[in-house]
Amino acid sequence: MLPVLFAVTLFVGAALLFLVQPLVGKLLLPLVGGSPSVWNTCMVFFQVLLLAGYLYAHRSTGRLSVRLQMLFHATLLVAVLVSFKLAYSARGSPVALFTDLVPDDRDNPIFGLVGLLAMAVGVPFFVLSTTSPLLQRWFAATGCPSSKDPYFLYAASNAGSLLGLLGYPFLIEPRLTLAEQRWLFAGGVVAYVGLVVLCATGALLAAARAARSAAAAVNLEPPKSAPPSVADSAFILPPAEPPSAGRVARWVFLAALPSSLLLGVTTHVSTNVAPVPLIWVVPLALYLLSFILVFARWPDAVHRAVGRFTPSLILFAALSLLMDAHQPFVLISALHIGAFFGVCLVCHGELAKDRPPPRHLTAFYFWMSFGGVVGGLVNGLIAPVLFFGLGMVEYPVALILAAGVRPRGQGPEEEPPLRPADVLLVLVLLALSVVLVLIVPRFVELPASTAEVDSTVARMLRGGLMFGLPAVAAFALVRRPLRYALSLGALFVASAFDPGPYGETLHTERNFFGVVRVTRSPDGKFIRLIHGTTIHGQQRANPNEPLRPLAYYYEWGPVGRLFQNMPNQGDKRVGVVGLGTGAVSYYAKERERWTFFEIDPAVARIAGGEYFEFLRKCKAASCDVVLGDARRQLTRCEDSTFDLLVIDGFCSDAIPVHLLTQEALALYMRKLTPDGLLAIHVSNQHLDLAPLVTRMAAAHDPPLLVRYKHDQPSEADRAEGKSASEWLILARDANSLGRLYFDPYWDWLKPVPGPVWRDDFANILAVWRKDPQD
Repeated sequence: MLPVLFAVTLFVGAALLFLVQPLVGKLLLPLVGGSPSVWNTCMVFFQVLLLAGYLYAHRSTGRLSVRLQMLFHATLLVAVLVSFKLAYSARGSPVALFTDLVPDDRDNPIFGLVGLLAMAVGVPFFVLSTTSPLLQRWFAATGCPSSKDPYFLYAASNAGSLLGLLGYPFLIEPRLTLAEQRWLFAGGVVAYVGLVVLCATGALLAAARAARSAAAAVNLEPPKSAPPSVADSAFILPPAEPPSAGRVARWVFLAALPSSLLLGVTTHVSTNVAPVPLIWVVPLALYLLSFILVFARWPDAVHRAVGRFTPSLILFAALSLLMDAHQPFVLISALHIGAFFGVCLVCHGELAKDRPPPRHLTAFYFWMSFGGVVGGLVNGLIAPVLFFGLGMVEYPVALILAAGVRPRGQGPEEEPPLRPADVLLVLVLLALSVVLVLIVPRFVELPASTAEVDSTVARMLRGGLMFGLPAVAAFALVRRPLRYALSLGALFVASAFDPGPYGETLHTERNFFGVVRVTRSPDGKFIRLIHGTTIHGQQRANPNEPLRPLAYYYEWGPVGRLFQNMPNQGDKRVGVVGLGTGAVSYYAKERERWTFFEIDPAVARIAGGEYFEFLRKCKAASCDVVLGDARRQLTRCEDSTFDLLVIDGFCSDAIPVHLLTQEALALYMRKLTPDGLLAIHVSNQHLDLAPLVTRMAAAHDPPLLVRYKHDQPSEADRAEGKSASEWLILARDANSLGRLYFDPYWDWLKPVPGPVWRDDFANILAVWRKDPQD
């Protein structure tokens, strides 16, 4: 029964760890905004705290007697219960107690966010993070038959993590409010505390029995008073040689590489391939699954087979990056995620097979955790600063490093040293790739319109001609990992000379909020602002042509019709959430006052710089840009400020959830004048958001009128730079709509049954499109 008790406790503790992470993310969203890097920063914070928990487990088991260590740990458990008492006795969210720590809006608001996380959930998460190494160390000295190799309990721990990860978005979030989720987490922690107490009691009793049995076997009486106690002496494991520095460095590297790839593949797939909500769950679930598999008696034959197959997956993932292939997104996503899973199995399998004796168990887990932190820090904090103007470089670099990792018996230690001929071969491959990259685009042109830019056939033909032959040459070296990795590196270096499917890159900027690019279209007609695979605005490249709004804002589309038919309100105040290229400011008139709310300073710099002219030529009396999350900034505006409020905030193709909740709608309406209008842009490939907004309008007090347009430009319009879009206009009454009330261009929408998003409840799966749009 003791192994079952320990396994259940580890399972519960790990499930709570992965429950609190998305829970805290949702609590923070209305406070710190909708940036995707908020999640990355949270992940790095949790990794660092996990490392601190592992360090505590390692130091305390090594320096304190078992009784003292258990007593000290009991003090920490009491601290957790006290922290919950303080947090849950307050009204509202525990995070809201620390709103003074909410970071100011700037390029990298990391330190304030970390401070907020530490104050809000630092104590319970730290104690939960000690579960796996601490309990495994206790179990190792219980004398149970399975205690000689307690690492199988790590599989139970990761199974709990997997349940917490998948259970939150699919079971808990759709059914429970945030308040109910907080109570669920609190109850789980109380149950966890009780289980830990039972484990400690059982471990002491089992250790005492093991000591008495050992003494009886040699006809010795156990000491009655002299330290260490019977139970303590049983916890002293057989001596073992400490791991060497080289072995520790290998542990760190093998843990850091999958951790870096986890963030890299998640960012790439969710922004560049398929900006689908919840897609981040898949890589993280596979990351945890790899630990479960390899620490649950992973067969050597399977491990070697994975090691032989994974380099092929890495090559295909690398080719999709080199070709900038996004369609079919299911296949491309599967290639990237499959390569990532293979690397996790290889690296984590090597860690499992190189695990030390139980005496050094806590040190092993500490260095594994340290490697995970290093990988997370590289992607989450270092890369955005180091690769400021280069984009997501860390993901290709991680793939190159992964190409050189093989199971023992297939790795670099069996590979002969590099010779001058090998270096020459890599240089020849680099030269060949560069020549093909420079020549092929002259003969194979990509379609220029926004509708055809993702043409699969054109991309595959162009990319195959440029990188197909060099890729075959690189794969010929697959049995020599170091040479294979260098060859893949040569292909990525050559790809820097490729203008890509979006044409010539004029400017790239990266910060806490992601990567934005300014490109010239392949046909040279347009200058575009791009995030991921989504065009966020464009204008004509020819300065002699009249300046006109294109993409989602053109004059004979929903935005143009809105401004043409708005009631004449004199000196209007207009607020716009989401700046993009500033194209909406084309509709500004003299004596009007316009305010743009933009979370990303890079977008503000680009829109006001040399590439786009809309802001510079804005005719309004004032045209201001306010940096920061829109909801936070709007709360600082006086009520009844705006005559028109335009909600146009996107991250790649995704609209931040906290901008489409019932509380957000109430905020928007408070900031509008009594006759003000609210326009919401809801274009999305994967989510059907128009019915959601309509239900929110019906639930508002008093209910709001809704006019809707799903605009589909003709092919001729698309060739001129116009894009399909969905817009809704909300108003308090018919007088506020004016001519828009009778305009047949707009459709009336009536609410249909379904969810209404709130700050404490948002079920994304319920608004999923059955037929994703192009």
